[in-house]
Amino acid sequence: MIKRFPLLFFLIVLNISVSFAQSQSVVTGTVTDQSSNSFLPLVSVTIKGTAVATASDEKGKYAISVEPGTYTILFSLVGYEAIEEKVVIKAGETLAIDKALHSGSKQLNEVVIVQQKTSREKETALLAEQKKSVEMKQAIGSQEMAKKGASNAATAVTKTAGIVKLESAKNVFVRGLGDRYNSTSLNGLPLPSEDPLYKNISLDFFQSNIIKNINVNKTFSATIYGDNAGANIDISSKELDDRSFLSIYVEGGANTNAVSVSRFAVAEGAFSYFGFLKNGRNSPITDLNRYTFKSSFQTEKALTPINTNFNITGGRKFNVGKGRNTLSLFGVASNMSDYSYRTGFIGQATNTGDYQQAMDVKRYDYRTTQSLLGNVKFRHTKGSVSLNSLFIHSDAQFVGNYLGYNKDINDNLGSADAQNSLIVRQQNNSNNLFSNQLLANYKFSRKINANIGAVYSTLRGTEPDRKTNAYAMTTSGSYILSANSPGDNNRFFSVLNENDLGAKAEVNYKFNPEANLPVVLTLGGNYRKTDRTFNFTEFDYQQSGLSVDPNHPDASLNQQNLNVGAFKLITLWNNTNLDPMFYIGHRKIGAGYAQLFYPVNENLMVQVGLRNENVEQTITWNTNITSTVTDLTTPPSLIDKNYLLPSLNIKYSINDKNALRFAASETYTMPQFKEMANFLYNDINFNERGNPYLVPSIDYNADLKYDYYLSRKEIISVGAFYKKIQNPVVRMIMNTPGLDYSYVNTKNANVAGAEVEVRKTLYTFKGERNNSDLSFGFNASYLYSQEDQTDVTTGLVSATFTHQKGKMQGASPLLINSDLSYSMDNDKASFLSTLVFNYAYDKVFSVGTTGRENVLEKAVPTLDFINSFGLKKSRLTISLGGRNILDPKFELTQKSTSNVTGKTTDVLISSYKRGITLFLGLGWHL
Repeated sequence: MIKRFPLLFFLIVLNISVSFAQSQSVVTGTVTDQSSNSFLPLVSVTIKGTAVATASDEKGKYAISVEPGTYTILFSLVGYEAIEEKVVIKAGETLAIDKALHSGSKQLNEVVIVQQKTSREKETALLAEQKKSVEMKQAIGSQEMAKKGASNAATAVTKTAGIVKLESAKNVFVRGLGDRYNSTSLNGLPLPSEDPLYKNISLDFFQSNIIKNINVNKTFSATIYGDNAGANIDISSKELDDRSFLSIYVEGGANTNAVSVSRFAVAEGAFSYFGFLKNGRNSPITDLNRYTFKSSFQTEKALTPINTNFNITGGRKFNVGKGRNTLSLFGVASNMSDYSYRTGFIGQATNTGDYQQAMDVKRYDYRTTQSLLGNVKFRHTKGSVSLNSLFIHSDAQFVGNYLGYNKDINDNLGSADAQNSLIVRQQNNSNNLFSNQLLANYKFSRKINANIGAVYSTLRGTEPDRKTNAYAMTTSGSYILSANSPGDNNRFFSVLNENDLGAKAEVNYKFNPEANLPVVLTLGGNYRKTDRTFNFTEFDYQQSGLSVDPNHPDASLNQQNLNVGAFKLITLWNNTNLDPMFYIGHRKIGAGYAQLFYPVNENLMVQVGLRNENVEQTITWNTNITSTVTDLTTPPSLIDKNYLLPSLNIKYSINDKNALRFAASETYTMPQFKEMANFLYNDINFNERGNPYLVPSIDYNADLKYDYYLSRKEIISVGAFYKKIQNPVVRMIMNTPGLDYSYVNTKNANVAGAEVEVRKTLYTFKGERNNSDLSFGFNASYLYSQEDQTDVTTGLVSATFTHQKGKMQGASPLLINSDLSYSMDNDKASFLSTLVFNYAYDKVFSVGTTGRENVLEKAVPTLDFINSFGLKKSRLTISLGGRNILDPKFELTQKSTSNVTGKTTDVLISSYKRGITLFLGLGWHL
């Protein structure tokens, strides 16, 4: 009914809300600290002798509804002297009572200051917000992140039910829905991805010292962009709440695999501690007859592979003019470096289990990230204005050695088939993201407030000089370059430039601001414009089996041998054309929305919204596959859609400890740019090609959740959800001998599941000198997914699926996250020890076609052990622990049936172990 008659429903609820507002008697006011005159949040305001109570907000404001009569109001907060006020209130009257509380002692006053500073970072405060919200929100603050050993946002969100980070993907999956179904924002404004292969920015970039809290909203409301069927992950960046502070943290560590190797290999010309590019972003070749590459194929040895992490955080607050106007400055600078090493296996197999490739792997990875966050905020009596600037530089590089059987190399030497194949891959991905936000809110009156925001982000990404060599070992034991294809030996350069502009404007109107739960109408709009250009050039070595020493490849691949014709440099155009191949994407999103929050009574709250969103997207390209530039018969990829997206959120509070929530909505899902870009991306064990004629999916969502609040930091939640997706995008295996992937739209998919979350304090001891507790956290989700996989053609790609129905890609039937924490605190020291366990059952990596079965990512358990010891007098904190303690094996497998025996077995596609990471850190807080 809501979807069919949204305006009628909206007017009915609006009329009811106005009538309800006119009959209220309300006591309202502001609570402050008597000595500092600062606002006091979380003050308990209670009508004595009744169950009517509320708490002041972050600005010290409160409002409480009562029947006409004579009452005694109690104002109380830990560390302050309670105050009572006797009042007489008439029918329909709004009575304003402001109170200033006096602290009981200096010691308690210090405790209150800490509470103010960390209120939106603490587990208790965020759980209180979750309890109050009509939407199904889950939040994790910096306090809980430290408790559960989450060093960055990616690890933090996996502590909430239904979210997992797959080893095979950079970004998280929510309820089995991958990157394309989710959205990421910073302070409510959108962020672009730093990587052309993904829609969302990697959450690994956001280290804990940048984060105030992370809100995970798995249900849709009108204020969120409509391209969202999994979850919106909104990161709130830190800002200064205290008067001033300075914090420094230094950490060292090691990966057990990395320190075990005698020579940690890195790419020549790519490796540096900070990851800054030595040779620039662009290709140095201007003439195919001149061998002017700036680096060699020879790898180098890195220094001792010790992980490091350094950050410094500080800020100061100033009074501006008279009154409570303040200007705060806050900044974070950090550097992280990480070495890892893995040994394992990669393979490609037919549907009968015959390997086309079976190779042992040795891979050396190095990653470094620098991040800078600056916040300037001016607070005044009517609101605030803030400027946030975020810069992230991330550099990831690896050297991989692959030795074994490769059909294309081994079997293409005529009578002298190769005895072995060796492939060496050297890759470097360097990305810079610079995002600037302007946020402002203003309170015009007790009824009207507005907030606006704008963000401009630039992304500059590059994959400079990716090098691949393929060697064939002859019967004599010598090596020659593979001549199966010129592309077996190549150097690749790519550059990504993206500019992203976003804006929002929102007005909130409270019909009855004096009420404890006022009726609120929200009107707003969003705009986002994204322009992306991706250029790439590949240089292939055309030759007929050049003799090469793999330990010294540059002795053969040089200007001298190019001059004598031992090899030729060619591009993917197969001629002398040096123009880069490219794709260009443009996307515009414009939206307007209306949302009404209506409390029917103290127990029942309804939020109904309607969002109108228009999406225009164009992708053009010029590659060796097809071209919209040179071939007029090839049309560009065009999407022009208008969506009317209703949403409904209902909360029913059975009592103060029990709440039931329901949500229903319609959303859509845009395919990712990389899924639509018509170029071929080559990896060692697979190739991937985009499909420019994918269409957006339509998503119908329903959620039901029950919360039982045991205490301020304890909760038991049980929920169920259902999603029906029309035209879902699926990653599938193409009909080729190797592992080649592309994307198609299938007809529909159904996703249903259940979730449970428990946060419980098992033991608490409060003594005269020591306080301690033992707490337990657990969340789990069960997921059922079924996708229609009848044969389908989307644009240029056709899929003949092996099964007509199957699980969705990335959908794990069972996810478990659990933690056990012990904390101790006294006036001299504090101690926190946490054991964190995660488990994800088998999930589909890619969907099988033409008789091949699905490629599965096998179940993986992980265990982390994190400890923190604080010395209060010296303001020092010592951290130590280990991650990935179980060191499980990560495996991709594919079922196959033997032609000889008829038996079905799991064929190994990929396997490796990451090793255990140990760390020791020292922090100082002034």
